[in-house]
Parts: sequence; structure tokens; C-alpha cells
Amino acid sequence: MRALTALTLGLLLLPVGCKNVRVASGSDDKFIHTPRELNAPPPPLEKTLFPTTIGSKWVYRLAEGETGQETIMVTGTRQIDGTKAIVLSSKRVGQPDREELYEITEEQIKQLSAGGQDKVTLKPPMPLIQAPLAFDAVVSWQGGVAMRGSLVPSTSKSRLRSVEQVVVPAGTYTTYRVDTNLEAQLKEGPARFWTTRWFAPGIGPVKIRYIVSAPGQPDHAFMKELVSCDIKPLPVLPARGLYELR
Repeated sequence: MRALTALTLGLLLLPVGCKNVRVASGSDDKFIHTPRELNAPPPPLEKTLFPTTIGSKWVYRLAEGETGQETIMVTGTRQIDGTKAIVLSSKRVGQPDREELYEITEEQIKQLSAGGQDKVTLKPPMPLIQAPLAFDAVVSWQGGVAMRGSLVPSTSKSRLRSVEQVVVPAGTYTTYRVDTNLEAQLKEGPARFWTTRWFAPGIGPVKIRYIVSAPGQPDHAFMKELVSCDIKPLPVLPARGLYELR
């Protein structure tokens, strides 16, 4: 179960930005199956959904299945199999906790690996968001989750659901909600990880909620909410690509 917990936390940590909000969580069933409700199309995105400037920092409040705070910082870049990856380092109770690697381009956001002692690697890198952004467009992935010397066959689907206003300790944000369903085929049976990320343009995910369903174990829900952030200046963005919603 420790390996499953590491996998879950690794896949669901992303940087966040700064403002104030709260969204009613509801039951787990509602969290997974809530339909898209839009009164009007959202405006085009003006800034990146995932700031990557080295030195940018986010502080989360942990809720539901966890307590305390977590600090995440962009600490550098790393070349992995020819891919330039952004390195995110996190701390809990002032101590180094874990590290995550992402590939972020004009066209997509992919996760390469995450974890501390129980590090997991996604082979090939798993896409979370892909351009051009469109509501209910599915980004599918098939590959493996490498952990403790073994490769677990896995699949995932991510979907941009809606525009929602979210309240977290840092403030109130208009966000783009992205739902991800990851399934890993363990020997004991499939382990499922449902994730919802609320992205605020120019800031990152201001709220993340995830549910773990492992064979023979009760489901567990966890949540992170933005408390504060310090985002360094962003580079000039291209005219088209990931940040334009059609």
C-alpha cells in the first residue's frame, strides 16, 4: 500500500498560484461523475496553466486524508532520455519530501516521474493537457508505471470539463477544471486514481482533489488547497499552442 500511496501523491502534485475560494466537495460519486455545466464559452487563456520559472513557489494546505502544509518550488531542469524536464521539489515540516518531473511545451503538459523513497516513473511520459484545448476532448495514454524494479501496465484519460470559480485560502479564482482517471493493473487487481485539478491561468492548479481505489483497501480521498505563492515572471508566450482554447 505504501507504493500505491507514493504513486498517488506523485501523480497529483502540481504548482499553484495566489488569491481566495471554496468549492463544495460533495460525495465521492459526485466528484467523479459531475457533468459539465457551462453558461457561456470561457475566454481564451492569456497565460500558461503551469508556471515553470525557476524559483517559483507554492504553499498548499492539506485536507481530507492529510493534514499540515506542503511547499513546492521549481528548482531547475533535467535532461531525461532527451527530454527537458522541469524539476519540482517539495517540503513538509521543513524537510525535503519528494521530487516531480514534468515536460511542459506549447503543445502539452506531461508527467515523467514523482516520489521520494518510493519513486515512480511513467513510461512513456503521461500527458495531462494537450493543445488545442477543447471542452470534453479526451487525452488518452497507455504505458507503464515503473516502481521498485517492476513495470505495471497502466492507462489514463484526462478531460477538460468546465470553467469553475474556486475558493481556497489564497483567494477566489476562475479556473479550468481537468479530470484525470489513471488505472494501474496490479497483480491483486486494478488500482484506480481519480484526480481533479482546478487550473488558474498564470498561476497553476489552485486546488487538487484525488481519490485512491486499491484492491482490498477502502477508497481514500485527499485534497490540496492553495495558501500562498510567489510566482516569478513568466516568459513571453507563443501566439498559438497549449494556452489557446478553441
